[in-house]
Amino acid sequence: MIDWPAFFVVLVATLVGASLVVTLYSLGLRLVDRPADHAGSWRRPLGIACFVACALVVLYGVYLVIPYFHQ
Repeated sequence: MIDWPAFFVVLVATLVGASLVVTLYSLGLRLVDRPADHAGSWRRPLGIACFVACALVVLYGVYLVIPYFHQ
């Protein structure tokens, strides 16, 4: 028997996680791609922070998937 509430929890978590990774990565690309000038000096560090946050979300997903880490 399929546990439908658990299925929908996994579905929503997957959609939110994938959207978060794609949004962080694309925002990081957008911020890093701009040429550096005096007014936009904050863009590169913020873009790198987006890449780091994206990597942390991916690593957390890997942590949740691999059962060896939960022992």
